[in-house]
Amino acid sequence: MVFFSFSKLDVSLFLLVGYIILNRYVIQTYFGFSIRYLELVGLSFLYVILRNISLANSLWLLLTIVISGIFQAVYGNLQLLGYCISNHSGFKMTGSFFNPGPYAGFLVSVWSVALGMYLFKIKIISQLQSQTKNDSFLFNEFIKKAFEYIPLLGLISIAIVLPATQSRAAWIAAIASSVILMELRYRFLSNLFRKATIKFQKTAIVLFSVGILSTGLFSIYHYKKSSSDGRIFIWKVTTEMIADTPVFGVGFDRFKTHYMNYQANYFEKNRETRETMVADNTYYAFNEFLQFIVENGLIGFMFLMVTAFILFKVKAKEDYKYLSLVAKTGLFGIAVFACFSYPMQILPIKLVLVFLVSTLSNIDGDTYQLKYNQSKERSWAFKTVILVLGAICIYQTNLYASNLNKGFIVWENALNSHQYGDYNEAISAYKSVYTVFNRDGDFLMNYGKTLAIVGEYHKAIEVLKQAKCFLNTSVIETSLGDSYKAIKQYNKAEAAYQNAINMIPSHFYPNYLLAKFYDDSGQEQKAVVLAQKILSKKIKIPSTAIDEIHEEMREILVKNKKPLGFKN
Repeated sequence: MVFFSFSKLDVSLFLLVGYIILNRYVIQTYFGFSIRYLELVGLSFLYVILRNISLANSLWLLLTIVISGIFQAVYGNLQLLGYCISNHSGFKMTGSFFNPGPYAGFLVSVWSVALGMYLFKIKIISQLQSQTKNDSFLFNEFIKKAFEYIPLLGLISIAIVLPATQSRAAWIAAIASSVILMELRYRFLSNLFRKATIKFQKTAIVLFSVGILSTGLFSIYHYKKSSSDGRIFIWKVTTEMIADTPVFGVGFDRFKTHYMNYQANYFEKNRETRETMVADNTYYAFNEFLQFIVENGLIGFMFLMVTAFILFKVKAKEDYKYLSLVAKTGLFGIAVFACFSYPMQILPIKLVLVFLVSTLSNIDGDTYQLKYNQSKERSWAFKTVILVLGAICIYQTNLYASNLNKGFIVWENALNSHQYGDYNEAISAYKSVYTVFNRDGDFLMNYGKTLAIVGEYHKAIEVLKQAKCFLNTSVIETSLGDSYKAIKQYNKAEAAYQNAINMIPSHFYPNYLLAKFYDDSGQEQKAVVLAQKILSKKIKIPSTAIDEIHEEMREILVKNKKPLGFKN
């Protein structure tokens, strides 16, 4: 007799992932190479593995998560003090991440776990000591010290470094999850309103929450106003994407394929607005829920909301109610961060999320069992088939991962060759891994741009047009413009340059390229008008490049005779 135990949460997750895969491969017209999709598949298998570990081991894994947060916090502090180099030239502190945003997101996901473990440390220690088979005094003392001081150390180290990340989303998530955990542990508000009527309790809580939330959001908005305006603008354009494909969306991880086209259309209709100063090339919606709807449609969002509802309705086994509170609050903290950032693009945060979800499913007291009778011979045959299939899958996965890793190394070498001006070597490298990444928009953009630089314009156009099926940015459009200009397809060149300008009106470079195109192709009047516009254009960030562009625009005006009223 074989048993399969599963929960409602398992079923809802299976349906959610199943829908994403179906939508990606069957419903949508295109699908590209996606690291996020490979991570989704891998995390799904990880979830199955974590579902089958003991709850005692889950507690040790929780401690491991806290330890990883401590290492990241220490690493960030060393970067801040100048002992280690950050991974971004514009920021002093990034941890092992590429910028402070995802770094702060990971820290705040660990913060909720560390705070929960510290608040409920007595129950955790008692439970582990009672379940361990080792009666050694030293081992029990080790458990006590580890689960008492490591979470505390995690809280202290993260509290020191988190403010320096300047991530408002992380601050909001940390405060919200801390308030909830403190209330669940000590019942401050419950005790305060114990003697009040239910109506008064609800009214007071709503007014207090709205007041605190409004004050906090207002303060945080004005703390980095331009950044806040940028995100609000992205959300505004994102809603237009949802309106055009509301049912099934555009496909998993294809937000970046379409967003810049919508941004270009927006500025083409609205021209000079204050939003031009906050627009840039964008890969993420800076709100995971909006991006999920864009990519998977309202049907996918319905599956997600059902999963979230089931998740937060999980009734834990009596001995593990505290663990349920820790896991749910940790997930809530990640969800709050997801409203303003992109944690689902960051693998370490997704690992924490998957572990918390699997923990909730493990402690769910309402599970189902599927059982069927099977002879001993059939049981062995079944296990053998599973083992063989498992071995084949592991072999194929390792082979694919190895080839992919080699491909990424070659791609990185190509980027380095391009940076150092060895374009022929870069093209040779790109060609060698083209079959691996011919559905990756970033790869095709890098490859096409390099082809354009060395003068292989027809090939560059072919590769760049292919790139637009999976990604579009102002870089692709300007490279297309350069290639069309070189082969004298002037109408297409002008359209590509103009599209790049519409994407990011505040950028000087696309405007400069179009002005030079008009000048080189003998369209003097258009060149003069655009040159004047560039010279009067508001500068977002002063630079030597802009000074040089201004100088060339003045030369265009002088060459074509300065228009009346122009001042040099």
